[in-house]
Amino acid sequence: MQKTTYKEDQGDSFGTWTDPVSRFMYVESTARIIERITVPKTVADYGGANGLLKAFIPHAISIDIDPSKSPDICDNILTHKGQYELVVVRYVLHYLTDRQVIDLFANMASNKVGQVLVIQFVNNDLRSKYRCSQNEAKYFRTKQQTQALLPPCSEVYTANYDVTPEFYANRLGIHVEVGHCETLEAYLVHLQ
Repeated sequence: MQKTTYKEDQGDSFGTWTDPVSRFMYVESTARIIERITVPKTVADYGGANGLLKAFIPHAISIDIDPSKSPDICDNILTHKGQYELVVVRYVLHYLTDRQVIDLFANMASNKVGQVLVIQFVNNDLRSKYRCSQNEAKYFRTKQQTQALLPPCSEVYTANYDVTPEFYANRLGIHVEVGHCETLEAYLVHLQ
């Protein structure tokens, strides 16, 4: 397998920043979302990086293509074979093209995954998001664009927040003059 490391994601330290936006995105909102669903016995965290979801679902298996994050399983989530009652896809869709998002859900359906919890930020002001997210090759989307890519689902959580320059300094090591508004969405997709 080809070693893939995303330098902007900082390996094992990914998501552990202490600024208010990071705390909201990686800790506070996740706790609120998990409280709103039933957590089954078999859970996979697709694109799970360094296993941060285990703070909320200790038995979740992290699956990530980047070995620098020390996932439980180092594999490509687009082709991973595994049957899980729940797959969590948290802050992953912006790494994927539209076609890859569609292929991801098709792969999960073919593996008889039960439900998928999608946790993703969306942006109505894509110009500001791209301006602030320098040095990244990502696919940011509006709420409508994101929903159009998902199989039938129900929204379980939504929250607006301001992304600050401090977040970008921690996340990408860059200086931006002003932040922007963003929305965090969580959807429960029933594949079976």
